[in-house]
Amino acid sequence: MFILGFHFPAEMGNTVPDEAVVQKLAEADVDTSDINEIKMVSESHGVKEELSYTNKDTFMFKALAHYIKTAPTDYMIYTNRYQISELSKRLDSDDETMALCKKFDSMAHFKVAAA
Repeated sequence: MFILGFHFPAEMGNTVPDEAVVQKLAEADVDTSDINEIKMVSESHGVKEELSYTNKDTFMFKALAHYIKTAPTDYMIYTNRYQISELSKRLDSDDETMALCKKFDSMAHFKVAAA
């Protein structure tokens, strides 16, 4: 099973604990010191929306920073957005992050970049 690009043994099935994902993200040791803001452009039904996310203390920020630094494209596929959103809903609690989780649950296309 893959979550956020991290491989988990098949024996874990679909019940990978959140702590295991957080540990893999921490072990990836992504340097976020040069990222103060994550900019996103979403597009749905021809309507573009520019978003900014700055809460560096959240799982969401660390996961997005990891995605930006390791993914082969700056367009987020739905699976990655869904996984980040679902984990963030359980691990983060601030209003800014919850609003972004709600946007990630849509079928809009997202392009992400560090700023």
